[in-house]
Amino acid sequence: MISKRIKVHMKRLIFLLLLTGLLAEAEERYSFRASEAYARLSTADKQRLEQVHRDLVLLWGALEMYADDHDEDPPTTLDELVPKYLAELPSDPFATQQTASEEPTYSYTPSRNGLGYRYKKGAPGNRAWIIRSVGLPDFPYRGERNISLHVCKGTWLSGINPAVSKRKASE
Repeated sequence: MISKRIKVHMKRLIFLLLLTGLLAEAEERYSFRASEAYARLSTADKQRLEQVHRDLVLLWGALEMYADDHDEDPPTTLDELVPKYLAELPSDPFATQQTASEEPTYSYTPSRNGLGYRYKKGAPGNRAWIIRSVGLPDFPYRGERNISLHVCKGTWLSGINPAVSKRKASE
């Protein structure tokens, strides 16, 4: 027969295991590939999204190496990554001549004459940046809202991530 004390410990252990599982599930990162919107995309758009994902990872690594070599300070433009950190900058597969001619918003600096990724450096002395794709305008990259396909690193001068504050302002 199991003692009352062991039953209490077992209940606590089961509760902790369940809680751990729930927390792990809640902390799971958003995956655009698991969304219904992704399943409805054409094969070509899926391939372009995958290319953007690879390019953002590549640019992130190059920005990290640049900042390592420059006292934690990222470059002013992506062009500064060439040729030491990248042989050439990748082109955004969603960029067109029309998007290239648009005025950059939120102080983003375009690359490759507007056909590459857009970049914004954080405050001086702060290892922070955003790299952004023109992307598919109607694709919900994060949850149920339409937010640009981007990666963001660091704390900004105001302490607010500009990608998040832009999203909150539009809600």
